[in-house]
Amino acid sequence: MSEGYRTGRVKRQTRSSRSICRVGRSRPLVTFDIDGVLCRNPLGVNPGRVSADATSPSRLPRPTWPFERWLYLRRQPMPGAVEGFHAVAERFDCAVVSARGEGARPLTEDWIARTFGASPPIRLRTSWRERSSAFKARVIPPLQPLAHFEDDPNTALLLAERIPHVFLIDWPRNRGIEGANIHRIERIADALPILDAVAGDSGVPGS
Repeated sequence: MSEGYRTGRVKRQTRSSRSICRVGRSRPLVTFDIDGVLCRNPLGVNPGRVSADATSPSRLPRPTWPFERWLYLRRQPMPGAVEGFHAVAERFDCAVVSARGEGARPLTEDWIARTFGASPPIRLRTSWRERSSAFKARVIPPLQPLAHFEDDPNTALLLAERIPHVFLIDWPRNRGIEGANIHRIERIADALPILDAVAGDSGVPGS
């Protein structure tokens, strides 16, 4: 397995001990959002919708920000997420970029390790002042991923201008979002034929 993805016995790594960016990466990188992509949202509801101020700093934190880590207890994976993630990871390096706060890191790392049997590099948000979509639009492009899996329409639109491909998990509130490099999918595995094709076009094999 590549350095970007490991299965089996998992030992927690600190942020400084593992880097998403690797010199001489032999396989393309693919990044994943967590909530609505890998993990079910509370009550199965996706709250995202297109916003005109998606990149503006937040004026106030969400009331739940101080307790955010507890929002992720006992959550289940999205349908097909485990199988889809593993299938992608067989061909590509994988990393997670989520707007969850850093306070949720221990719970998030444990959940991914337990649910997916994996320990991918994870980037989380350090401040509520930076909106979710602005955070991902700032953090993801420098990683130079081939593609990103997302459910938020604002993030999808911003990233489509900055990275080669965005896979948008189909939710009612993000319908109508279109772009030549935005691919709407039901499950992660639906992206595999496209990923394999664009990896070949990029001149870097995905296997």
